[in-house]
Amino acid sequence: MDRRIEHVVAVARGGSFTAAAGIVGVTQSTITKSVADLELQIGYAIFVRSARGASLTEQGREFVERAYKLLEDTKVLLNSTHGSQDP
Repeated sequence: MDRRIEHVVAVARGGSFTAAAGIVGVTQSTITKSVADLELQIGYAIFVRSARGASLTEQGREFVERAYKLLEDTKVLLNSTHGSQDP
């Protein structure tokens, strides 16, 4: 799984890049670079950055909703197959 997805969701939850770093357990600069790289790849800003933190753009809100669902679905999938021997 692309860690950038987890980083974006953490920023949305924490409201700032600094809070996201604490949630994920990496440095703030790692979160900043990760999100910036992802925004460059997808071609639009996910967050509006300010001195008070980060807020979602309209496109960012849609992105984070899908990203959150993807992370939750991944957790369910991995937990439901735990211990299973069949492919």
